[in-house]
Amino acid sequence: MFRGNLFWRFFSAIMAAMLIAVFICVGIMATNLSQVRRRAYETEVSLQAREVAEYMGNLNKLSSVVDNVTMQHVIRSKVRDIHDRYNADIWIVSYNSGYAQVLDSSWNTSDYILTDSVTKQLQRIQQGDEIRVTGLFPELGDHIVTIGVPWTYFDGSVVGAVLLHISDEALRLHVTDLLPQVLPAAGIAILLGVIVSLILTRSFIRPLRELDNAVAEFTKGDLSRRVNLNCGGELEQLGHSINNMAQELSELEDSRRHFVAAVSHELRSPLTSMRGYVEALQDGVIPEDQAPATLQIIMDETNRLTDLVRDLLDMSRLESGKFPLVIAPFDANELFSRILISFEPRIDAKHINVEVGFGEEHCYAKGDANRITQVLSNFIDNAIKFMPDGGTLTVETKPQGRDIFFAVRNNGPAIAEKDLPHIFERFYKADKAHTSGGGTGLGLAISNMIVREHGGQIRVESNEALTSFMFTLPACTKAEYDAAAKA
Repeated sequence: MFRGNLFWRFFSAIMAAMLIAVFICVGIMATNLSQVRRRAYETEVSLQAREVAEYMGNLNKLSSVVDNVTMQHVIRSKVRDIHDRYNADIWIVSYNSGYAQVLDSSWNTSDYILTDSVTKQLQRIQQGDEIRVTGLFPELGDHIVTIGVPWTYFDGSVVGAVLLHISDEALRLHVTDLLPQVLPAAGIAILLGVIVSLILTRSFIRPLRELDNAVAEFTKGDLSRRVNLNCGGELEQLGHSINNMAQELSELEDSRRHFVAAVSHELRSPLTSMRGYVEALQDGVIPEDQAPATLQIIMDETNRLTDLVRDLLDMSRLESGKFPLVIAPFDANELFSRILISFEPRIDAKHINVEVGFGEEHCYAKGDANRITQVLSNFIDNAIKFMPDGGTLTVETKPQGRDIFFAVRNNGPAIAEKDLPHIFERFYKADKAHTSGGGTGLGLAISNMIVREHGGQIRVESNEALTSFMFTLPACTKAEYDAAAKA
């Protein structure tokens, strides 16, 4: 359905455009040919009138009666020839005699020769001008064209005029006159138009069919299909975009599979452990003095499941855009200090040195303090988790233009260079969650989403000496902070 309809639509559209162009060209050609024909016809008739005028001038030069009679016969023959060839009436007017002598004419010239309009034109000719006038005789209609030329005596003085009256119809170019000239050209143009239309339509439809087939494969779940177009322009760019989309969908599908596998593992491992310990307690295998420790293990696994479910819910809400943020001014230094106090037991347990680098006494930022606490806690938790005993943990805040800069640094093991570009990607760490020694592996992805929901920027740098997690949030003034505190 797509192929047939689209092909014929394009073909019909191109053919229609070409036919319109052909008809326009034919119209222009007809107009030009008509004008050329009219000018040529008028020129030809004017030449005939000049010949008669020349004969009349020669007639006045002849002294011999025989020559005079012969010339009159030549003039009459010429006049009859003009009448027969052009269906024209000829007036030969003598200014000396003051009357019009009309040869071979059916007109009653006495009705016209003395009219003001005719007299005016004769006066122009007497001054040596040639005339071309339409509608000189209103009684006969506007279709009569009059061409007049002067005839002169041997000394150059104008002694008369030759006027040819022809119908305007004779000057017009009719459709039947055009057919022999236009039809072959129009036929060739239409034939070429059909061929060109087929070629253009096929060349345009072929990449569209390729795109259609590829999309059909995608809908069936085959994301390995790629579009191969070499047509240039927007269609080739569209093909590249579709290939990129397929690649991203394929990667997203792989990530989804890895995520499902990782979540399944994370759910199965604690549940299996909890079930084993519960069955052992039921069977009385575990001594009573070890029961509290066993119950603590079950509680730890329960908390781990709770954390996993919470992270999954947070990710789902972030991705759906339904993650509520309570934006308000807060003191970044105070927030950092409270978070460090909450980690004090773990910091002391690993003998970690804490360095605080606050750029100012107070750094006021704008955001959801609870969610930013979640981000900073995740960074500090990861730092403590992977740092060696006696390592150094550094926290920083400072104004940076219109933002507040946050950083958590540690001298633990470096993150592999190949992992750095993907460290904040969704699900990237999910397949490694079971090797991290705790946690779900979703914390960094959630932190990235939270920061970006605030309109901030987040990044990571890592080398053998130092690993740094950094982000920015919009800054606010002390007045805004004080106003929010009083509210």
